[in-house]
Amino acid sequence: MSDPSHILVVDDSPTQLQQIQLLLEKEGFVVRSAMDGKQAMASIEAEMPLLVVTDLRMPVMNGLELVASVKESTPSLPVILTTSQGSEEIASQALHAGAANYVPKRELNSTLIPVVRQVLAVNQAARSVEQVAKLAIESSITLEARNDESLIPSIITRLELLMVELDLFDDGERMQIAMALDEALLNAMIHGNLEVSSELRQIDSGKPYVNMIAERKQQSPYSERNVTIKLEASNECATFIIRDEGPGFDAQSLRDPTDPENIERAGGRGLLLINAFMDEVSHNRIGNEIRMVKQKVSSNSEESDADDE
Repeated sequence: MSDPSHILVVDDSPTQLQQIQLLLEKEGFVVRSAMDGKQAMASIEAEMPLLVVTDLRMPVMNGLELVASVKESTPSLPVILTTSQGSEEIASQALHAGAANYVPKRELNSTLIPVVRQVLAVNQAARSVEQVAKLAIESSITLEARNDESLIPSIITRLELLMVELDLFDDGERMQIAMALDEALLNAMIHGNLEVSSELRQIDSGKPYVNMIAERKQQSPYSERNVTIKLEASNECATFIIRDEGPGFDAQSLRDPTDPENIERAGGRGLLLINAFMDEVSHNRIGNEIRMVKQKVSSNSEESDADDE
């Protein structure tokens, strides 16, 4: 079987379908389409895509049902949601059910391609981890990295290896953890150490944002700061601690990252994803350290949940 080479776009609106297809094809991606979740599952079964971009509100099988079906049949296949006003609650459910990321429809032109590339990079890093003998019962690792975003996939791969060794989580869960780590590491490097505001992304197609990152990588004291990454794991859970050397921020001032209404707001995407994919999330007092905990769901718990249903 050949490697996946296309992106599957799922939307019952021909106009929306064409918009997304044009955006992806302009960046060199091969695109195939489906009008609802049922058609999408048939397409996936016939030929595996690189990832799926799906609307939430569709006939026959909606986006939430599609995420659940993909999670059950192919947990390593990433699904990106396109969200609109009024779909916040179902989008939040889909993130918890297994979706990898989301893009508000009003931000398709500016956000879709960066999110697609982010998800593909993270998923490729996760897939590169070799299966090894699962003999370890607990382990920990501490890494220190400079402010270089290109290092993030390799860092995630190293952490992923430890989770594989401990037989922690399935492919889909590890992909979501990788997305949360990607967001947390970017936040630590760009917003924490380099002190570059995400609001600059909204100005002049994001050029001031990119320029300030490049400048501060060369300027003291920003260039001298590092990010420390620590993973402590057992057969039951994994705890990730990511700390930057910046001045921190007031975590209490953040919008509630668990509120589905914040899905459609600019900024805060990273923390919303992190809270959707992790079981516990907290910051230290000065706001330059994030602690994320993911618990392994035992097979007994899953069977009990199924019985309750």
